[in-house]
Amino acid sequence: MREEDRLLAAKIEDKARQCADRGMLTHTAFLDLHQRSVAAGLPLPVRPLFYGGFAEAERTVAVFAPDYIDAPDPAALAAYFDAVPQEDPVRILRVEKDRFSPALTHRDYLGALMALGIRREMTGDILVDAAGCRIAVLASMADFLTENLTAAGRATLTVTIEPPGASRAGLTAAGVPDSFTVSSLRLDSLVKNGFGVSRPAACAAITQGLVFVNDLECLKADRRVGAGDKITFRHRGRIRITACGGRSKKGRVIVEIERFR
Repeated sequence: MREEDRLLAAKIEDKARQCADRGMLTHTAFLDLHQRSVAAGLPLPVRPLFYGGFAEAERTVAVFAPDYIDAPDPAALAAYFDAVPQEDPVRILRVEKDRFSPALTHRDYLGALMALGIRREMTGDILVDAAGCRIAVLASMADFLTENLTAAGRATLTVTIEPPGASRAGLTAAGVPDSFTVSSLRLDSLVKNGFGVSRPAACAAITQGLVFVNDLECLKADRRVGAGDKITFRHRGRIRITACGGRSKKGRVIVEIERFR
């Protein structure tokens, strides 16, 4: 384990121990998919639930819930936070740019946050749309950002905090249907065809820890995948396999997917 992963593991273990010993809800800062894989592989006294403010969030906090909270999965945890919003560790900011400025990108908004001294672990996913974006942030940072996140590039920004749980359904990403054929359902074959890279590039990405299956790092190119599995290629997006039972005229497996940005 790398030194930075050992330091992260110690922080995660401390949060889990606080929950177990004191019977209190605890959480980490936002984790990327690699860090989430580290957390998922630790022998912890309380099982972490990964929560990013909405379904399919890529960046999530690890939440440790005591026994009195009936939350066996992230969906149940979100329902609990809807009922008890003061315990929700995540807030969704609605950011609107002035209508005279050109379109802004994910990088523009992230740069504006960094310029305010906001570290990446304080923020979750940034979902850009034509009018602005939505940003998942730690609840402790929400008020500061509503007052101070006023510009990105040449655009003037207005920031409000959305009511907890109010926009969960609207933030669920819709996938674009697509399909391709593969010789086998190995992970490297799905990465090659699903993301338009060469087989050597797909294998290299997997061994470098850039590919995640169902949000967990997978270093095995020959891992078998199937219907329902989600494959994320860092910095290239993600796909979800919806079906893979048919055969082409050449005998190759037909894979149907949803493609997400």
